[in-house]
Amino acid sequence: MPDTPSYPQSFMAAFQAANDVEINDWSTIEACFKLRELEAQQHLIQAGDYANDMCVILKGLLRVYYVDQSGNEVNQHFYQANEVFAPISAIISNEPCQYYIQALEDSELMLADYHQLHEVVKDNADWLRLEIKMLQGVFVKNARHEAQLLMGNAEQRYKWFRKEYPDLLERLPQYHVASFLGITPVSLSRLRAKLEGGR
Repeated sequence: MPDTPSYPQSFMAAFQAANDVEINDWSTIEACFKLRELEAQQHLIQAGDYANDMCVILKGLLRVYYVDQSGNEVNQHFYQANEVFAPISAIISNEPCQYYIQALEDSELMLADYHQLHEVVKDNADWLRLEIKMLQGVFVKNARHEAQLLMGNAEQRYKWFRKEYPDLLERLPQYHVASFLGITPVSLSRLRAKLEGGR
């Protein structure tokens, strides 16, 4: 059968472990998902696309970014293996995405149409609890990042990033981290030299 996941057991195990849930009737839910592989630098979503898919990352690293009026790419978030995300604003408003989602590493994703999935699982209490948890997670992630940009200085933002995403410091090019923190790569380089040199 086309689009059948090639390793459903690992998908189920990773998904349930990452979200700290045990979902009954998994086979019905699993049938809604299909495997999608992305090469590094390939886009899952382009600005202007209509996006309806919920995504579970099995492997890799993705970034969500905007292009500002000056043509600069501004990173909003990073998502890695075992995380679940969806372009909620575009799905709910049924409007084109205003941002891009790009793989920064070779990635393996499980995708399901959000509306179709919701119809299938609307009577599944386990899944509905997970859906609420996912929406809350997206909101909290956005709120924490925005709070740092609005309230923290450059050093505070970098310390926050180092605490929240320690593994990404080695996986991301410095310019991606700088964009996420709202500072220049030169400023980030100076901050790293100052803080890491003073250990």
